[in-house]
Amino acid sequence: MNLDKQAARMAATHWPVRTPLGLSNAAPIAPLVMLPSRAAAAQADKQLRDLSAVFDAFDICDGAVLSFHHHYRNGDRLINAVLAECARRGLRGLTIAPSSLFPVHAPLAAHVASGVIGDIVTDYAKGPVTDAMLSGALRGPALLQSHGGRARALGTGLLRVDVAFVGASLAQPDGACTGRGGVLPCGPLGYAQVDAAYARRTVVCAHEITRAPLPHCDIPAQHVDAVIPFNTPGEVSGIASDTTLPAQTPQALHIGSQVAQVIAAAGLMRDGMSLQTGAGGYSLAAVPLIGAAMAQAKVRGSFLSGGITGAHVALQNAGLFARIRDVQCFDNTAVSSSITNPDHLCMSASEYANPLHPAPVVNHLSVMVLGAVEIDRAFNVNVTIGGDGRLIGGPGGHPDAAKGAQLTIVTTGLNAGGYAKLVEDVRCVSTAGSTVDLLVSDHGIVVNPNRPDLAAELQRAGLLVSDFDTLKTMAAETATQIRVAQAAAPRLLVEDRTGGMLDWA
Repeated sequence: MNLDKQAARMAATHWPVRTPLGLSNAAPIAPLVMLPSRAAAAQADKQLRDLSAVFDAFDICDGAVLSFHHHYRNGDRLINAVLAECARRGLRGLTIAPSSLFPVHAPLAAHVASGVIGDIVTDYAKGPVTDAMLSGALRGPALLQSHGGRARALGTGLLRVDVAFVGASLAQPDGACTGRGGVLPCGPLGYAQVDAAYARRTVVCAHEITRAPLPHCDIPAQHVDAVIPFNTPGEVSGIASDTTLPAQTPQALHIGSQVAQVIAAAGLMRDGMSLQTGAGGYSLAAVPLIGAAMAQAKVRGSFLSGGITGAHVALQNAGLFARIRDVQCFDNTAVSSSITNPDHLCMSASEYANPLHPAPVVNHLSVMVLGAVEIDRAFNVNVTIGGDGRLIGGPGGHPDAAKGAQLTIVTTGLNAGGYAKLVEDVRCVSTAGSTVDLLVSDHGIVVNPNRPDLAAELQRAGLLVSDFDTLKTMAAETATQIRVAQAAAPRLLVEDRTGGMLDWA
């Protein structure tokens, strides 16, 4: 965000002293403190009858903070069920802290309107619930955190969860559970691991409960207070969605080819390289093309990380990467690999991107390939607010990986939905431009002016480097829609991974 825009926004509103959970723009960073092992950990059987019994046992009341995870993504059934029980009991003013929300969570809009939900803290939101989040019906602005920032807030106690609800495919009576087993697997429970470790109470809602040994253990029994049978916590068909499917257009193939050439020209296509690609059709489409370039150069990487797809699995199976570090699966091919492949490793959201972790995986990335809704002259990236002013996503792991990677590449076309994607100022900063190295579009490559060394390397390799103004003009001339006006007061706050404020919308 440029300084004039920052000043105008600051003048238009007072930053709230109290965000939904008492966080401020200068939130202190405290050391990680895990809650002591629960007294219930020694119990061999922590089974309760159902959700109603959970509410009775733990006295969930008005104003409670409830957390959820998104490993079933748009197939999740647990959040809606828990909030329906809250509404049935007449609870009000709850804070919900799901790691992400999807179109399947449309029923939450009614709970916002009725006052059952008072505040929302999440990393990503898409679908009908987003209109409720920006409607003014919440007690204050909704708070969007990055995946690493959420893990930091949980670990430091800035986000204090009363009850964490964990949807698992398979669990034991003592509460140990996994998403890597049973008939409805979703893959490693990397986000839920952090919630379970730090919540005051953790409830596992499992499709199957068995006394047999688990094939994998994502959450140990000592972090669980109760386990209940819950039919279908998530539909596996909902794990893959539009943002986790690679684009298959000629433009996507061109961008992917350019990305592979950029990595080589930057000197990073070498043995030991590590790679992450974020959600988004263009970034995911680059994965097999990067793999093909690696195979041709006879390069073997160290690890792939992040949300994992079948394309990543194929690269690892081909011997192009030694291992996969997986916080969540993006499709069922990845889920299957996480169960059977010993080199497909689970990592928690804290191991993945928490800035207070001693060695977060994002800090060891050679290359990060990201998508964008908008990118501006300062290389700030928006993946949160669409041109129509609606909430269509959130920071997720975008700013975490951009900050940590040695080379951060943004991929995008010039237009989408009729809106120009190269703009003077993004309407919401999700990732700071200081952490982005270059843009690869369907009409050219633009390098951040802060990286003249990179521009020189690309030019020496014969790659054509364009300027931002040329592509921005092309984007504007081919756009058919005009961005709607910015809201006058904040309905949404966006944090960076350390708890500082990136922007508001």
